[in-house]
Amino acid sequence: MAGLVLGGLIGAVLIFILGTKEGKKLAEKITSKAGELEGDLEKKVTELKKQGESFIEDAEVVKKEIEEKLNEKKDTVSKEVMNKMSDTLEKIETIQTQGVKMTQDVRKKFFKKNGKILS
Repeated sequence: MAGLVLGGLIGAVLIFILGTKEGKKLAEKITSKAGELEGDLEKKVTELKKQGESFIEDAEVVKKEIEEKLNEKKDTVSKEVMNKMSDTLEKIETIQTQGVKMTQDVRKKFFKKNGKILS
């Protein structure tokens, strides 16, 4: 039943558009309006493409800036790590030197008397 009603409505609209002067004028208006909308749509698509390309270019610039900043920070961090490692190794060498000196002092005090080894 719904199909019969829908078919009747579609048929009536087609008869009006194709069979009457007013319908033909309406069809011409619809066609011209569709052409205008199509032109507007093409312009908007072109604008969107340009904006997309501009966005991609901006994103590339930002990406390069971030990479440069990361490289700068990496170099700074690497230098700081190397400096800390150098300081730590220097402290270790100082501690080792002090340990050797303490060992020699202990030997002199407890294991030698008058320059001779205690037995």
